[in-house]
Amino acid sequence: MILVVTSNSTPLIYLAKVNRLDILRKLFNIIQIPDEVRLECVDAGKREDHPDAYLIDKFIQQEMITVHTLPKNVIVRAELIAEEFGIDVGEAQAILLAKNKNEDEILADESHTRKAAKSLGLRPRGTIYVILTAAQRGIVSKDEGIDLLNKMVRSNFHVSVTIYQQTIRALQELK
Repeated sequence: MILVVTSNSTPLIYLAKVNRLDILRKLFNIIQIPDEVRLECVDAGKREDHPDAYLIDKFIQQEMITVHTLPKNVIVRAELIAEEFGIDVGEAQAILLAKNKNEDEILADESHTRKAAKSLGLRPRGTIYVILTAAQRGIVSKDEGIDLLNKMVRSNFHVSVTIYQQTIRALQELK
């Protein structure tokens, strides 16, 4: 079975910040993003000389992340969704890319983006889900999962204290 996922910027950026973008490739056969997400992650990141932007670009160049240029009508719809839900155009484009590819899930961390995705029938999953799933499948150890979460938080990853504690507990309880 081919596992495909569409991602928004944040999961890519934070997994790249902790140098574990490879986890996505171990969980999914195809990682796809709209062009606007590439602009946010790579172009804007490189302008500010963020190392994670270069790693994401490397994954794109090696065709481990596929970039899709959306048709004009979808871009216009994304702009309307972005305005309606108070999200970035890249987030709205990622949602529509997932919908247009008949996917059930999307990788997104921001609460407004998750709400927009749910309203359009998608199941949003975040960076924490990626780490938990990787630990459950033995891609990383539970200690590595805890370390990754802590490194992300030190890199300014926003997570509530409650979710952080629940995630640490879930990782510790893995066998």
